Amino acid sequence: MLASANPADFAVSQSASTSLRKLGTLLVADDDPVVRTSLEQLLKHSGYVVVTACNGKEALQCVNDDLVLALLDLRMPQTTGMECLATIHREHPELQVIVITSSEEVSDAVEAMKAGAFDYIRKPCDAEELLVRVRQGVQKTQLLRDNQGLRQLIGQASSGTDQVSLVPTDRDLQEQIQRLAPLDSTVMITGESGVGKTTIARMLHERGPRAARPFVAVNCASLPRDLIEAELFGHCRGAFTGAISDRPGRVESAAGGTLFLDEIGDLPLDLQPKLLTFLQDRTVQRIGSNDMKVVDVRLIVATHQDLSLMCQEKRFREDLYYRLNVLRIHVPPLRERVDEIPQLVQAVLARLSSRRTSGPLRISDGVVNLLQGQRWPGNIRELENVLERAAAFCQHNFIKENDTMLNCDTPSNLTDKAPHISPLAGRTLADLEKQAIIDTLDLCRGNKAQTARVLGISEKSIYNKMRRHGLSKPAVAKVSMEMSS
Repeated sequence: MLASANPADFAVSQSASTSLRKLGTLLVADDDPVVRTSLEQLLKHSGYVVVTACNGKEALQCVNDDLVLALLDLRMPQTTGMECLATIHREHPELQVIVITSSEEVSDAVEAMKAGAFDYIRKPCDAEELLVRVRQGVQKTQLLRDNQGLRQLIGQASSGTDQVSLVPTDRDLQEQIQRLAPLDSTVMITGESGVGKTTIARMLHERGPRAARPFVAVNCASLPRDLIEAELFGHCRGAFTGAISDRPGRVESAAGGTLFLDEIGDLPLDLQPKLLTFLQDRTVQRIGSNDMKVVDVRLIVATHQDLSLMCQEKRFREDLYYRLNVLRIHVPPLRERVDEIPQLVQAVLARLSSRRTSGPLRISDGVVNLLQGQRWPGNIRELENVLERAAAFCQHNFIKENDTMLNCDTPSNLTDKAPHISPLAGRTLADLEKQAIIDTLDLCRGNKAQTARVLGISEKSIYNKMRRHGLSKPAVAKVSMEMSS
């Protein structure tokens, strides 16, 4: 039980506690119901979500990735606290554990510390001391998880699509990459979704003088709007709800290396001035801090959107656009690179074969010819998906025409069946984009996810574009774009 009288001495009233922000989920495991209930009340009043267990077996059943700390009694039936600690340390190494001991079990607590426990506390527990140690343990769990996610972000290998998106015959692109890689200037990569813009960014990094330093990729379209500033520039402890420790942003994490901002056109307008400031003086300021930190990174950005048009429509800052548009590489769509398809197919099949135990995959010449006749609105990403599906359904590791299902419901064939559109000369790109969305929604019977795949954009982007063009209503009326003669 708690030494400091009532848990309410260190908490707010029950009615007020319900409005407290939740600081994370804790596990309290103790076979003594008095201790268990006291700890549960104290921690709940302090803003934590608490799950409880009365024995070791039940405690292990409660352990999952949502927990930020576990408090374990060393003496529990069925499975001891030490056994629970060993399992947690093995399966969830980032989850910190505080062991609860009696005065005569201090030597056991020391052994638990050697076995990986974060700390220990003796019964009867001092409430204030316990809360301090719990807070420290939670911070360490969060820090380890942040670092683990960052290591995965920095060290992640290119996807299979990225690895095969360029081939040696693409000489113009290869020459541009070779000439721009040694430079330190900002590069803007343009092209449709799925053409391999991330690949080019990685090649620029790996062939340049910063190759030994981090390559940090950020997709501006996938980050939540209310978190993107903290993700890019970091935050200090207490800067906002949930900021329980200092955290560097992606910009700082790329120090000495390359920062790649994919889908830069989706960067919120109100955050663009801060990126512009960084480009001008190479300094960042974490949220909640007054300190400015100089960061040396090379910036590469990519977009499938027309940023110059967005500037005219006041959806992208013109001064930022000029700062980003220093060196440009444009990647043509796959339908303009059909001669590369046979080599791309072999590269994709080689990667898929490496995942299988049934031997290498083969493909008929007829399938390759069929693939070269497609429009590929999703570009190389769509090609890879078609081949992966065909590999799953083919027999004897040999892909035939009917395995590709290209005659059924692929986005390419849906596009081919689209109604004829009159000449578009004189129409704005915004009008073309709006009509493309309307026609494709109609073709896909209102299925927004399939519409996004056909157009080669993310599902989030299709909702944003529909809202921008006033197409948010469930039923979209088809607008004619026929030009007067």
